[in-house]
Amino acid sequence: MVAASAKLTPDQVAKLPSPAAKQVEFVRDVKPIFDAACVKCHGKGKDKGGFSLETRDAFTKGGDSGAPVVAGKSAESLLIELVAGFDPDNVMPKKGSKLKPEQISLLRAWIDQGAKWPADITFKKAQVNNLLPRKPELPSGEQRNPIDRLLARTVPEITNAKLIDDRAFARRVYLDVIGLLPLPQELKQFESDNGADKRERLVSRLLGENRRYAEHWLSFWNDLLRNDYRGTGYIDGGRKQISAWLFSALMTNMPYDRIVAQLVDPTKESEGFANGISWRGAVNASQVPPMQAAQSIGQVFMGVNLKCASCHDSFINDYTLADSYGIAAIYAADKLEIAECDKPTGKFAKVKFLYSELGDIDTSATKAEQRKQLATLLTSKRDGRVTRTIVNRLWAKFMGRGLVDPVD
Repeated sequence: MVAASAKLTPDQVAKLPSPAAKQVEFVRDVKPIFDAACVKCHGKGKDKGGFSLETRDAFTKGGDSGAPVVAGKSAESLLIELVAGFDPDNVMPKKGSKLKPEQISLLRAWIDQGAKWPADITFKKAQVNNLLPRKPELPSGEQRNPIDRLLARTVPEITNAKLIDDRAFARRVYLDVIGLLPLPQELKQFESDNGADKRERLVSRLLGENRRYAEHWLSFWNDLLRNDYRGTGYIDGGRKQISAWLFSALMTNMPYDRIVAQLVDPTKESEGFANGISWRGAVNASQVPPMQAAQSIGQVFMGVNLKCASCHDSFINDYTLADSYGIAAIYAADKLEIAECDKPTGKFAKVKFLYSELGDIDTSATKAEQRKQLATLLTSKRDGRVTRTIVNRLWAKFMGRGLVDPVD
């Protein structure tokens, strides 16, 4: 650990606000100051100047300029020198309101009293609380379908609605599953069927028509995976189509987890999705192919929009530039320099997964192994996020609106 480097003169020390004359508690007195003035640059995944205060240990270790505090000696602590603002070119926080004298007094007293910090208090990004799968309790009810029983509690207007007639049901099911209306003879045959389970049997029969199912759902997945048939990428070979692979996956009823795995850790036939578009001419840093991979994987499979965080730390959620570059680095051929608002920073991306709660990616592994690890994390039975995101997309396809909206 590098020693603190505060260099206040005796005159400057005399001008400092005196330490608060009360017993300071970290949660009550210090944490609110850090939350308001420091976390934006040094917490929630950010470590400007190599300094992070996400945890007590990270704070104590310090950054490029040394340790921030000398416990018991606030006047010799770098933190106090920086927030006091004697040097206008080196004052913290650099953005926003400067600390008030009473806040500096609290920090001085906290340091003088030993800089105590409960180990369970952190400034990490808020943990996403819906990552792990969970099995909801199924309510009782007359509905045979468990989904109807769940919806009866929250959307009774759906489950209490009057059943539509056979003709309308058949038309809707045909359009949903294979994208075509029933032929007149098919419709007549269905109407004349007196079996109590004829609707279930119709759905099963249509789902079994693999070719017609694949031809219809190919458009849905083409849109999601940006497997378009025109544009710059096709003029000069800038994007490789995955149409044959995708059609085969749908025709053979490939499970969704295998579809995700083969797109994230691609085969020769499926690599166009992760490889993205190689644009002709100059393109900004947030649209280079590795960053396209990060954005597409986040948006399509996790319902996470990383486009803001591909240019700078997002203003609308907790995702940071380091998060986007952490995924992008897996798909970069060489070291990937981080650019903030399209300006090179001289720093290089460190491979990381968005949700460390599910596991990490070995930074020393080969690119091929890292892609395999990413696919394993995404399709792990511990990851309920991908499952929910795909279900949400299918629900939006059928119902016109996702259970969570917007779906991206």
